[in-house]
Amino acid sequence: MKGFCLVVLLVTACAAPMRAGVRDDLLQKAFNYVFTGTIDPQDTPEIVDLTACAVVVPDPRYPRFIRYYFGRIRPDNSRISKDYAGRQTLYKLEIESDNIVIEYLTADKATVTQAFRSAQINLPGDLEQTQKALKVIAERCKGDGSKSPFS
Repeated sequence: MKGFCLVVLLVTACAAPMRAGVRDDLLQKAFNYVFTGTIDPQDTPEIVDLTACAVVVPDPRYPRFIRYYFGRIRPDNSRISKDYAGRQTLYKLEIESDNIVIEYLTADKATVTQAFRSAQINLPGDLEQTQKALKVIAERCKGDGSKSPFS
């Protein structure tokens, strides 16, 4: 009986990380697509806190990093806007929240230099695929931004 319990314990312990790994992989691909327009980029966004859905990406303009808190974003406080550049349509995710949703970090990713309750994220991929990726992120990142203090 002890051998059976040990086998059940090992199977349970090994299966939990595999299920979490599948979930993390799908979430990672969704973040990859939102920030890069591809699910398998060379430089992937780094998920630094799975509970808060915090993602760190390099700032494309300055030698620093940006941390986004997707767990604090509610769908009713975000929208996708369009900008036109000649024949090309550029899409942006515009976010507003009561909590801080974006932090600018120094090059060592340790020190916060600025923090904001609103942000704009350029969406380089296909709009339909980006919306699917954002749906995956919204489903996985139901964090403290979606909770009411009265529930």
